[in-house]
Amino acid sequence: MVDKRDFKTCQIMAEMSEQDSNYWFDYKKSKFLHQIDTFYYSVKFNNDFTEETRDDQVIRLRHYFELKRKELFEVYGNVVPIYIKDLGNLNLVPITFSGFYNICLEKPEEFNIFIAPRVPRSQEGASVTSEIIVQIRSYMLWMYGVHNAFERSLAYVKGIADFFHLDIDFVQENRADYCWHSNYLANPEKFFSIENFYKMRVDRYKGAHFNTEKVGSEDYLIDYVALGKRGQKCFVRIYLKSKEVVEMGYKPFFFKVWLFHGLINRYDFYCYEECFKRGSWGYLDIARIKYYAEYGQDESLCRRAKQIVLDNESQLHVTDDIRRFANMLTPKINLIVNVEFQTMRKASKNYPLIPFKDNSDKGCCQRIYDYLDNHYMIANYLTSNILRLVETTGDSNKSRRPDCGFWRALRNTKMVDALVPKVQLPFIRQYNRNLSADVMKRQLINKAVMLSFYNKGINEDSPARDAMEAVLTLNDNDVKQAMRYKQKKSRQLSGQELSGLRDNYSSLDVTIVDNATGVVYGYDSMDDLLLQGGD
Repeated sequence: MVDKRDFKTCQIMAEMSEQDSNYWFDYKKSKFLHQIDTFYYSVKFNNDFTEETRDDQVIRLRHYFELKRKELFEVYGNVVPIYIKDLGNLNLVPITFSGFYNICLEKPEEFNIFIAPRVPRSQEGASVTSEIIVQIRSYMLWMYGVHNAFERSLAYVKGIADFFHLDIDFVQENRADYCWHSNYLANPEKFFSIENFYKMRVDRYKGAHFNTEKVGSEDYLIDYVALGKRGQKCFVRIYLKSKEVVEMGYKPFFFKVWLFHGLINRYDFYCYEECFKRGSWGYLDIARIKYYAEYGQDESLCRRAKQIVLDNESQLHVTDDIRRFANMLTPKINLIVNVEFQTMRKASKNYPLIPFKDNSDKGCCQRIYDYLDNHYMIANYLTSNILRLVETTGDSNKSRRPDCGFWRALRNTKMVDALVPKVQLPFIRQYNRNLSADVMKRQLINKAVMLSFYNKGINEDSPARDAMEAVLTLNDNDVKQAMRYKQKKSRQLSGQELSGLRDNYSSLDVTIVDNATGVVYGYDSMDDLLLQGGD
């Protein structure tokens, strides 16, 4: 849907045909998308993992990982592959979690398995501490859904248990983040202003933490509101998710997910991409102007737009005049706000789970399936008992006021796994890869230019020459170190996400000749650290 009322004063809308405007600006207004965005679960074994254990299998596990950890610190890159039968490799990496979980096995982009080789005794003698904590990453949850993601990660946990002949007692939730992505709010800074927010909020938290950012010379942006503290039973955050993705420089797959579900349109998508490539939210108005420079029809406005883009290419300087010019040319983009409830085990263990299904056949995992079956009930509890946003006027007792429109729409969101359909998964992976490659290429060229300045002083050589000279000045140590780094990263990155050549890319076979010395540089010479030809 294109709401012409929002765009009627924009130059681009006056120039576009109805067909083109529908293509670029169509989206689903007041849309919400729900997902469990982070999920931790714990695994308890029947085996004795306390310090004085006499369990042969636990002792074997400790000895095995002690040897692997020695190898870990002796091998450059701090990554050692661990093969899990019938499943593939996990990476042993030097990461710890919560103190005694000092063995970390990662599946890149998907999940981490933290193992505690030793756990403390309880007052009764036996340990009640889970020996494994599994962290399922956001990417896996959004791509496959929480049920599928849990089962895929659990297969590796069972593979580890089988290898060491360990007996799983039970599996239970440890932390779950319930999030709602939405384009509902056109003016978040007004909606979440301190005065307005305190009129709406109904909760038991004492205060709230706000983060603001200056926009132009007089305006501001509220991009973060938090209730409670991390690690408490429930920590609530409301923040600009689109801004976080741009500035943090990761999770670009969200742009495609939002586009698929209609939270943003193709114009928003274009602007977000341009900002992501530069890692700058401040580039947003320039991205809007760049869009007009490419697709606008007024020649004089296009010339001015192109000049502004060129002036802000190397150093960003967005004035109030530039912001007004961007608003005159193009509509404001749809901002994506995330409402997130971070719930911990200390809260969820008291939830009265309703047995919607008979999960007794799930064995040690029954608790997880019962918990996930209560998804709607838990989300309903969080958005009614933990935090509500109500109308700003009405009954003097705020708790009796009806929910505001934003909160009503949030609570009516469908409680289903917002997974990406299988047919679209390859497109998401390829997009993620292409955009990351574009960012890397831009950073590589910028670094080559800076290296040229360090080597030759301020000069006007072409960036292409700077890039070639950066490669051709590598010595043996540089190449060896780069090869070690490449081996390290090849283990850390997901082979499933980075298999084969990316779209529209072909491997090159180039030979470079130094005209001054006659030395020939070919791929073979670079691989073998030898120069071919010349003296």
